[in-house]
Amino acid sequence: PVWMWPIYIMLRIVFMYLLLYFVLDEKKTVLCYYALKAFMIAEFIASFEWQLVSFYNWGESELTVMDILTAIVIYVLAAVVIYLIERKWTNDPISREISRQEVVIAACVVMITFILSNISFFTANTPFSGSGIFDMFNIRTIFDLMGIIILFALQSRISEIEMKVDMAVMDSALREQYMKYRNYQDNIELVNMKYHDLKHQLEDLKNQTISDKQSILINNIESELEAYSPQFDTGNQVLDALLDSRQSICRKKQIVITAVMDGQLLDFMHVADICAIFGNALDNAIECELKIPDKEKRLIHVSVSKQKNFLLLRFENYYDTELNYQGGAFITTKRDKEFHGYGLKSIRYTVNKYDGAVSIDTKENWFDLKILIPVSENVQK
Repeated sequence: PVWMWPIYIMLRIVFMYLLLYFVLDEKKTVLCYYALKAFMIAEFIASFEWQLVSFYNWGESELTVMDILTAIVIYVLAAVVIYLIERKWTNDPISREISRQEVVIAACVVMITFILSNISFFTANTPFSGSGIFDMFNIRTIFDLMGIIILFALQSRISEIEMKVDMAVMDSALREQYMKYRNYQDNIELVNMKYHDLKHQLEDLKNQTISDKQSILINNIESELEAYSPQFDTGNQVLDALLDSRQSICRKKQIVITAVMDGQLLDFMHVADICAIFGNALDNAIECELKIPDKEKRLIHVSVSKQKNFLLLRFENYYDTELNYQGGAFITTKRDKEFHGYGLKSIRYTVNKYDGAVSIDTKENWFDLKILIPVSENVQK
């Protein structure tokens, strides 16, 4: 019966959604949008294929081998074209999110398109109905094509808006890391001056005739003063400042941070880019370590080395909680979820400027962030 046809169509959409739900690791709004778009594309391909087959097979009672081959060719070509179009979004390093409002708009587009494209099969007494069988097929195919174009235009607009928002937030994050470095650099120069002055003054006091009690007091002051001495000498002043600033935080929070690196390998990189990569990576690692109750397990290791023609940056830290990975990003328990995750995005964005690659591995309670950057090409730049 005709009244069961809309129910059957709704079941098809639900089936598409369930298939995507069990296959993809995405948010429900994104899955709804994908299901609606998949249904619209399927409607267009089916109507286009049926229109051609019906035209060449008009008057025949059964499908011929040529009809079946035509259908196969159309389905394969359509799949290839859709894949090439979709690859533009799937390869985008900036993850996209679809809001409920955008899903509602997409659902309205699909519903209106479906009604207008198939109204001729219900009744011919409307301004949008076709009088002949091929008019009905033409109307269905054209309306379905328009529906696909609208959905792709909507997705393109969504991607463009979110890219601008992401770029603005990442730019703010990059500036924040750079300003942290500049502020620390200004402070560390003053601290180093005072550190050396106090060291000399203590040495002068030790050379004088003093009591045992005063000697113990001077030794205690020296041990406390050592906490403010420069800890890292990698050959790169920017990297030293970043590591020393995080070392002071780690010392207060009882986090052990070790580093094995040749800072001179980073000489080709801009100061702001070094701050973006190391600042965000170290901040994320420290944030993760603060969640570990056992302070003896709070461990961070950083290394910079050269592997053939590649620069390898590696950030490792221990974790004992479950890491939830969804939609290309880690799910956070922070209150400001809207702006969380831009640290890793900023790292990817900065590494992409040097034609590099970022990979993440979690094995045996160790979080391993690896960055590979081609050295020879960037040295020439």
